[in-house]
Amino acid sequence: MPARQRTRIRVDPLLDRLAYRCPDGCPRDRTCCVGLAVEVSRREVRVIDSLMDELARLRPALRTEDGYENVFVEDGRGMMIEPQDEAGTCPFLFRRGDRALCSIHHLALQTERLVPTVKPGACRQWPLVLVPAGGGIRISVHKAAERIGCVAPLAELPGHPTVREAFESEIAELTRRQR
Repeated sequence: MPARQRTRIRVDPLLDRLAYRCPDGCPRDRTCCVGLAVEVSRREVRVIDSLMDELARLRPALRTEDGYENVFVEDGRGMMIEPQDEAGTCPFLFRRGDRALCSIHHLALQTERLVPTVKPGACRQWPLVLVPAGGGIRISVHKAAERIGCVAPLAELPGHPTVREAFESEIAELTRRQR
């Protein structure tokens, strides 16, 4: 049996030229939590289900007369977070003042939980994407991230970390998974 070949992974230099805006929240009208499909594992579903009482305090719409909204859907390939409206808004998005925030991320920070233990991987890794490149893979930034407002050139967000700095652990996780 041949040895498994390692996939060559490179980090796009763009990650050092862009600053990351979160977790302060997105501008109210510009967020990645609208119009994107979020795949979740069965483990992530169980974790989120275990947090629903706390999440419903931040997002009262999650509560129903009988318990909680069913926020997950099986789509044939796996489990997805079900959008709450026609625009595709994540049911965990909440607004506070002029900011849009993830209630799962916010809850983790409020209760001193580690974000990676409660927030789905697909959300934690946004706006990183894996792009096939020259027989390997390049870790880059999703093309919509700047338009949405997640990232901006360093000069526009002084004091904010670069994307590479902000996602150091996620980049390491993606690198481990691809080998």
